[in-house]
Amino acid sequence: MRNNATFVDGQQLKFLQQLDKWIYTQKWKTTEEQESAIQVRTLISKIENKGYYYEGEADLLNELRIQYMKDKKNTTKKRL
Repeated sequence: MRNNATFVDGQQLKFLQQLDKWIYTQKWKTTEEQESAIQVRTLISKIENKGYYYEGEADLLNELRIQYMKDKKNTTKKRL
């Protein structure tokens, strides 16, 4: 398996910031959920600081993006 780095562009950086804010504002029910959220936010900060991420990190970011989009879609429906 190759572990190629992907450099973060301006659009990705903006989305990482949105994702971090979304994670921060969630109501986590358990200590484990809170700890996971802290770990993910730490990863996001590292990626922002480094300016790149690896394939394994991309998989996690993609899963988070899916959850973020589902949440935003549900939030929008609730407002209508």
